[in-house]
Amino acid sequence: MRNDRSMLSLSHFSIRRKLLLLVSLSLFSILISTALAALLHRNDLIDARKNEIRSIVELAAGPVAELHSLYTDSRLSRDELILQVRKQLDISRYRQGNYLFLIDTAFGTMISNAGRPELEGQDIKTLKDSQGVGLLSDLLTQLDNRNGTFWRYHWAESDGMGHLGLESSKISYVMRVPGSDWVLGSGVHVQDIDQQLIERLLTLAIVMLTLLLLTLAVALIIAHNISSPITQLCQAARRLGEGQLEGEVRGIERRDELGTLARAIALLQSQAQDNLRLRKLSDHARFLEEFDPVTRLYNRQALGEALEREISRQQRHDCRLAVLVIRLVLLREITTRWGRECSNRVLNLIVERLREHLRVDDVLARHGEDTLTLVRPEAGDDDKVRALLRELLETIALPVSIDGQPFSLHGRIGVSLYPGDGDQEFQLIGRAEEALRGARREERDWVWFNSLTTTAVDQRLTLWQDIQVALEENQFFLAFQPIYNLSSNQPVSAEVLLRWRHPQQGLISPAVFIPFAEQTGLVKRIDLWVLNAVARQLRQWSKQGLSMPRLALNLSGISFLRPDFELMLNNAFSEDFALLKHLEFELTEGVLIEDMERIQDRIDSIRQLGVQIAIDDFGTGYSSLSRIRNLAIDHIKIDRSFIDDIESSPQSCKIIEAILHLAHGLRLKVVAEGVETEAQLHELRQMGCDLVQGYLLSRPLERADYEALLNEDLEIDADIL
Repeated sequence: MRNDRSMLSLSHFSIRRKLLLLVSLSLFSILISTALAALLHRNDLIDARKNEIRSIVELAAGPVAELHSLYTDSRLSRDELILQVRKQLDISRYRQGNYLFLIDTAFGTMISNAGRPELEGQDIKTLKDSQGVGLLSDLLTQLDNRNGTFWRYHWAESDGMGHLGLESSKISYVMRVPGSDWVLGSGVHVQDIDQQLIERLLTLAIVMLTLLLLTLAVALIIAHNISSPITQLCQAARRLGEGQLEGEVRGIERRDELGTLARAIALLQSQAQDNLRLRKLSDHARFLEEFDPVTRLYNRQALGEALEREISRQQRHDCRLAVLVIRLVLLREITTRWGRECSNRVLNLIVERLREHLRVDDVLARHGEDTLTLVRPEAGDDDKVRALLRELLETIALPVSIDGQPFSLHGRIGVSLYPGDGDQEFQLIGRAEEALRGARREERDWVWFNSLTTTAVDQRLTLWQDIQVALEENQFFLAFQPIYNLSSNQPVSAEVLLRWRHPQQGLISPAVFIPFAEQTGLVKRIDLWVLNAVARQLRQWSKQGLSMPRLALNLSGISFLRPDFELMLNNAFSEDFALLKHLEFELTEGVLIEDMERIQDRIDSIRQLGVQIAIDDFGTGYSSLSRIRNLAIDHIKIDRSFIDDIESSPQSCKIIEAILHLAHGLRLKVVAEGVETEAQLHELRQMGCDLVQGYLLSRPLERADYEALLNEDLEIDADIL
């Protein structure tokens, strides 16, 4: 428990303080170790000096003994002996101020003492130190019967100039001179050793202090190098936790652990940004699946689901439900005259006004470009529905002002009622649309479905059901109209055409079921069927080793602009994405009326998969070369109405020549469709057209016939050239 509390309290310190604490503890340990080492070093110094003194004394004892033996042999007088000995000991000085002394213990006299020459020849038997200890007696006691010993006593220190200082502790080594009563010795003041130690310790202290300051400075730098990036990383992690994903993560260039951590946080931030973008895209895609991006009302699909829920609720409560399809007359004309942005603002103002007249359980949706649908649960009797119709039409008719420009619209409404007009969502919406068409024909403000004859409606419902059966039972099949290159005179691609072989009615013209499918929303399922069928056909030809053509598909703008279109494309070609390079999408000019930025993004993403893009029926719609010059397209197809008049109308020829000239300037290839005469083909060749298709060259072929054409490797007949 004590360790846990210690760790807990330590965790309250910052990394900078922990590093400084660690350095301080390290330096404190070094200081303690240094003090202990200094104490031990003092003892080592004393031992070293004692050994040095002993060696010097023992070395000097030899010559002194020889001189004494000369005296014993009467070859030297005593005065000569004393003189010679003093000369010998004088030249034996060592270090600075260290000397040897010689005492005659028999007479108690000092023979030689260079440090205190006044004592030479003096009787020292009575000489005492400051503590009253007799020096000679103490020496003899320490020496006893030994030849040599270390002697500790107090002795005045000389400064080398003959001046004596205070007494201090001194250690000397003394030994008997062989063959005599003399004692030879030398010593050192402990204070001198301490002074040497202090000098060394002072030098060491200066070095230690310098190292301490350097260490503290380096520790501060290291602490800042660690703590500052950690603080920044903590701030980055905090921002990341709070959902702020745009801040810069610093330190990713570092090569240490903090750099690794910084890169990890930067990766998390990048992943969080990617996840946020994906979530926004997913939310936007879900929004587009259910809501109209302009008015933020339910779209056609969400309307159907909401109506199904309301029908189920009305069945439980046995109530009447009204479906009102409202057309805003003149809204399309506003788009044509003043642009889509203006018409969208008018539409939103009207929608906001209509919201004020809605009940909580009402459902309002955008049914089409200029059409709204209102679902009124518990609608009540016919009088209440009429009152609602008048209220809505009066609201729509109120003037609208955009940037000072007044606009006045009026509405028409088709009405169907549950349960009298149907009990399915498609029945109620379809019959309300039929009632709206009746209101337009009769130029009335509103029409009830139950006032119309139901024959045409029944036929439309039958067609709606037959198309769904045809999709499930594969009654549809593909036909291929070859497209020829005028340079090589060979078929290089084909336009894919959809055909329907009904089991009872035989072949049904696309002009019948395609417009109906676009009106009812079935065109998305048809486009998906065509896309999967083309993918299967390309895979089959690839396995057969057939010369692979490029297939051009004419998709509806509804499918092409779906949020999940790329997913549909990937699913269809999931087994072999390389086949996408043999695919081309033909977009009608009506698609270009939509948001250009959105279209450009979709075209760019599709072309990255290898798919080519062409603009179909060029020259008949709203687009122009100036509008499509920034789109990454590959071909444009001149509408057949210009080709039909190429022989009789100089204006058509001029238009075609202008289109070819401008398209080639934009590096686009031009396809002429509907070529039916040799003269038309000749004129197109002379104008420099790139590709042609039409009944003159080939009618739409079923799969087997088209494969035979590819295997024959035919060219355009030279007679037609």
